[in-house]
Amino acid sequence: MGPATTEFWTATQLGQSRETNVRARNVFAVADSDEWDDKAHGAGQFDSTLVSPAYPVAGPGRGTISFATDHKVDGPQTGDLYVVFDNGAPQLVKSYRSDLNTVEHLPGTVPAGAATARFRFRHTGTNSAFWTVDQVTFTAP
Repeated sequence: MGPATTEFWTATQLGQSRETNVRARNVFAVADSDEWDDKAHGAGQFDSTLVSPAYPVAGPGRGTISFATDHKVDGPQTGDLYVVFDNGAPQLVKSYRSDLNTVEHLPGTVPAGAATARFRFRHTGTNSAFWTVDQVTFTAP
């Protein structure tokens, strides 16, 4: 995922629903496998992961990740959100396989002994539209 502004990204290619990204503000993260596929590239599919900064936690307890998102599907693609506590294994929070344009508030459990949480937004596809992410926050015990 890379940074973009609404004006730049919407004008990239008109008529592909980029203007529906109305919840993003200023600079936001975007993974756009459609634009990627329009350029010369090696074999395989687009595969991009945005990793959040480490959020401090003091488990155990409940936490909530919130973010503005516009996930647009136009072919085979995946969008997956993972959480990693400290340096542990990624845990799937939610998978995106259909269009969704909203502000998410996803609850989760913070394990005992955890000191940090990082989130990974992974988008894969080939000529398959996009996923935007903005205003990521995490509240935890």
